[in-house]
Amino acid sequence: MGKVDLHIHSLYSDGCNTPEEIVMMAKRKKLQTIALTDHDTILGSKELMKLNKLGIHVYSGVELTVKVPKGRMHILGYNINLDDLRLNKCLEEIHNASIHNLLLYIELLKQDFGIVFPDEEIQKLVEAKNNVGRPQLALLMIKMGICSSVDEAFDKYLRSVYEKVRKVKKGLTKEEAIELITASGGVASLAHPGSLLLTREELFKEVSYLKSVGLGAIEVFHSNNPNLEREYYHELALYFNLLETGGTDFHGYKVKPDIELGSGRNGNVDIDENLSLLLKVKSRY
Repeated sequence: MGKVDLHIHSLYSDGCNTPEEIVMMAKRKKLQTIALTDHDTILGSKELMKLNKLGIHVYSGVELTVKVPKGRMHILGYNINLDDLRLNKCLEEIHNASIHNLLLYIELLKQDFGIVFPDEEIQKLVEAKNNVGRPQLALLMIKMGICSSVDEAFDKYLRSVYEKVRKVKKGLTKEEAIELITASGGVASLAHPGSLLLTREELFKEVSYLKSVGLGAIEVFHSNNPNLEREYYHELALYFNLLETGGTDFHGYKVKPDIELGSGRNGNVDIDENLSLLLKVKSRY
């Protein structure tokens, strides 16, 4: 069976590679099926669909950021209609909100840590077509010599300012994110459930609620999902009749140098075309 990676980021969100470069890498790594799931934008997916995909099966995708009181919740959308007018309008509004949130991060980094970014660098971020946020600030800190890695930037500075901004930042609710994906003809999947920072009992209740508002899948396979957790997510998928999705969450070697396209961290992601999402949902592209 062909290998699969359904969680990939390009430079249209917080990755390092163009969609074309990702296709070339996927071909070299003998992947059969991929999905580009950039954060809160489908510009990368749109570009991907115009490329020569070199015989690789491709699903349209997106990863929507959801506003929650603790942890991080992301909802993946698969097989979405990239021309859906409402989806495109909402993502444009999210892009504008990302600029608002970015400026909040920049102000807090200045107030709390005395970090001042050059005006021309801030202007580049504000004018970028892709959505911008903490990963771009981390790369800028590396460029300025403040940090030596993305992880260091997050550990020392960016997690701290995020906890302050999250209370006032603009963003989608989980209900809005799921409805937006399903209304555009896609399947909504709960990404990397461990990032919610919930107990198993709490996660069970959360998945039950998400299912009631339209969740169609759960990400069982991910570079950050240990085997025991994968088994539990598989059980949740069976119990709630959810499709299973999976991928490496590849961002490129500047952002996540330890995660390889198609194989994850030290080979801990190995997915083939028996993945239930692929068995049940045929790509519209």
